[in-house]
Amino acid sequence: MKNTTFLYNMISLAIVSSLGSNKALADQLIEQEKVEKIIVTGSRIARTNLVSAGAVTVIDKDTIEASPYKNIGDILQTMTVSQPTENALSANGSGAIRFNLRGIGTNRTLVLLNNKRLPYGGKGADSSVDLGAIPTSIVERVEVLMDGASAIYGSDAIAGVVNIITKKNYEGFEVTASYANNTDLDGAKKHIEFVSGFSADKGSVTFSASYSEDDVIYSADIPFSEVPTNLQNDGSLTYRGSRWIPWTAVTDPNGVRLTQGPNYGAFHEYTDADGYNDFEQTILQQPTEVYNMSAFANYELGNAFLSENVVFDFEALYTHRNNDSNSSAQPLIPWIGGYDDIPISKDNYYNQQFGPKDANGNSYDIFKWSKRMNEFGSRQSRFDASQFNIALGLSGDFDDVWSWQAAYTFGRNDNQETREGVFNWARVREAVGPTHFDEAGVLRCGSGPDAIKFIQSTCVPLNVFIKPGETQADGAMEYVSGDWSNVSYGYSSIKTATFDLTGTVMTLPAGDLGIASGVSYMELKGLKQTDSNAVHAMTTDGNGRPTGGGYNVSEAYIELNIPLLDNSPIAKSLELNLASRYSNYSTGAGNTTNSKASLFWTINDDISVRSTISQAFRAANIQELFAGQLPSFQGGTDPCKTGPEGPLRPLTQANDSGCLKTGAPASGFRDGLDLIRTNTGGNPNLEPETAVIQTLGLVYTPSQLDGLSFTVDYYDIQLENTISRFNAQRKIELCNETGAFCDDIHRYQSGPLHGVLLGVDVYNENLNASHYRGIDSEAFYKFSTSQYGNFKVSANWHHALKHEISIFDGATTDYVGTDSRNGGFQPENRINFSVNWQYADWSANWFTYYLGEAETDGRKENGQDTKYTIKGWSYSNLNVNYMASEQWQYSLGINNIFNVEPRRVMRRGQGNTNSIGAYSAAFLGTTFYVKATYTF
Repeated sequence: MKNTTFLYNMISLAIVSSLGSNKALADQLIEQEKVEKIIVTGSRIARTNLVSAGAVTVIDKDTIEASPYKNIGDILQTMTVSQPTENALSANGSGAIRFNLRGIGTNRTLVLLNNKRLPYGGKGADSSVDLGAIPTSIVERVEVLMDGASAIYGSDAIAGVVNIITKKNYEGFEVTASYANNTDLDGAKKHIEFVSGFSADKGSVTFSASYSEDDVIYSADIPFSEVPTNLQNDGSLTYRGSRWIPWTAVTDPNGVRLTQGPNYGAFHEYTDADGYNDFEQTILQQPTEVYNMSAFANYELGNAFLSENVVFDFEALYTHRNNDSNSSAQPLIPWIGGYDDIPISKDNYYNQQFGPKDANGNSYDIFKWSKRMNEFGSRQSRFDASQFNIALGLSGDFDDVWSWQAAYTFGRNDNQETREGVFNWARVREAVGPTHFDEAGVLRCGSGPDAIKFIQSTCVPLNVFIKPGETQADGAMEYVSGDWSNVSYGYSSIKTATFDLTGTVMTLPAGDLGIASGVSYMELKGLKQTDSNAVHAMTTDGNGRPTGGGYNVSEAYIELNIPLLDNSPIAKSLELNLASRYSNYSTGAGNTTNSKASLFWTINDDISVRSTISQAFRAANIQELFAGQLPSFQGGTDPCKTGPEGPLRPLTQANDSGCLKTGAPASGFRDGLDLIRTNTGGNPNLEPETAVIQTLGLVYTPSQLDGLSFTVDYYDIQLENTISRFNAQRKIELCNETGAFCDDIHRYQSGPLHGVLLGVDVYNENLNASHYRGIDSEAFYKFSTSQYGNFKVSANWHHALKHEISIFDGATTDYVGTDSRNGGFQPENRINFSVNWQYADWSANWFTYYLGEAETDGRKENGQDTKYTIKGWSYSNLNVNYMASEQWQYSLGINNIFNVEPRRVMRRGQGNTNSIGAYSAAFLGTTFYVKATYTF
């Protein structure tokens, strides 16, 4: 690792100076009265207060209970530091819910449960935790450390750490039931949960269980998402349906794309008016069923293992989820799938009767064709996911100064996905090939004695030119689709064993010099196994290659908390925290050491300053290391091709040398694609990502106004060796400009698809660098009135200063204040405002969430690039609670109370679906929930 010498010297100097100047104190430790000590996220040293040099935001129990969400992931995504990622409304997602801290990546935010790692969740061999597996019913609070913490926790803690603290030592019984829906009652959400527990002289047990069920909501049910639109530069909307249409599109011998259009009239050149509303069959809210069970227990063993106060801890968590995602009906597009040998034959009866004709009125072989198979219905994915996590722990005290803790955890997430609505390519080839009428006058597949004999018993010709209201011949759909569901299975697992030792080295004039040290061993495994259909690219579901592997890491760390000043003229207190961690990976990450130095300076009762400088890293995950290599798609446009309209553009050696070198025809070509075909996969030789992180913060709690506090924290994160895939379009451009990467570009070398991309190699590499800067601030005021009750008012503001990504060839882009394909949604400002009111048996909470404006690429005008500004946007939630008795409490909540419509964006489809995630909280309009809680 870089920059280790400076931090090593700091640690050595601090230890030597502390021991040298206070040696006599080592033998004169003063026995002090025992007080409860607390572990703060970001440190392993127990403290008697919550002082920390790192910025830690706490989501407390009251906030969680006031939220309409039933899992921690959706609550975290409302934070100002959260950036859009997969959530509960991701219609095409796996159902997993993630958290992207400051937009640095879900895989760069470490998620812990009671300070212990969790298995990754999703489809298998995943890269981040599924927060949807953590129900709110078990959570006491969530601590979010917004600082690098690899020196304390190891890999992944670059953006920060989420530590979920569960309820323990609970006594009694509590059951809660809730019902939620939108105002049109399109899709109900039903939830029930209970928590119970009891305590005895030597221990306690807490049980919890919950069940939730979400009904489906279709895009067509919501006016905002009824049809796909294009946002224009003047703010108006135009309809733009999908190019993959149910009224078949074909390309004639001259390269012109033809269709009959939605009216099934005469064949004409395709225009945007012929596009298809592919939102008709898609969903906004997945039908989902989740149930969860958990148990937390502890038992005092007394004196054991040469220790006193020994305690055994047990944690068990199990979550099961069934959910369905879908997308519009499968389009058959053989040439995009890599099948240039599936033409609609000129000898096919349906082509002869209903297909286009050449200048002489004759049918011709149609090599480039597409048809969305609406007759079959939408594509569906059924997910069956389970996650369990078990943690066993022992802790004890050697004496009043030194304590130890040993723990073992095992977690696993399993997922099975079944995809339906797909077609078999080999059978499509036969069904659109030549046909004949048998002796009984029945239309059959094939021509010629041998072909007829081979397929006549099963194959039924497919009418690609079928019109609305007509039906395919009996058996036609069954032949090309049949029982071709694609099934994939995956899992991610984690095993950890840790031993930690904490205590006081000595008492310095300013206080105790605390230390924490420990060793750990972690083993991660993952698998995503695709079925033979995907492995052999037999269906329209695309290719699939198994991803599987594992690795282990052995680690050791040390942390020191050194009090430097106490009640001095310049400081009420001054503490220096130093930490370093050594990690040994069994993969290409090898050995790495990461260190951290933090300073917390309490100037007086009103003002404190905190600062950190640290190294952080992220080892490549199983998906990045061992992903199966297969074809895929990436955003962009092949710069070698001619646009969808106009004459072919001839290629010249002067301007298009790379295009010609890789096989593009000099006469030019077009492909009708809005994407670039790529070849993707893992790389077992990846090095770890590395980061240097600096923070500086101010805490102001004016003593003259009790209950008021302000915090401001500046962060600077420089990330190097970022694991990513090279942009395919840029590779093609560089091949033209410099001759680099030409060997990674593969094209059809002849035939009707001559020049069209077969794929661009974009395997995982350590390519990029990133630089993030910003300011997080919070204002909080708590006050009471005799007439109107008690109030808590808070405001959080995230202000991004830099979100810069540098790619391999030196190009650097700052995405702050933009919405783009590569940078995502990165508004400059996000603000949350909340008010809590309590009076007698009543309480209420008001939340307002603001997302700042973002600039995006607009539509070209007169051939010139333009910009469009997506205006700032906000929505508000309200909930009211009434404590009817000691046992009964009732709640009513209204989300998006003013029915604010989400913002539209330029990218097709993402302006009125939840695929971007930024505005997903308002896609369903105004929603409400009612809740009742019974406690005894």
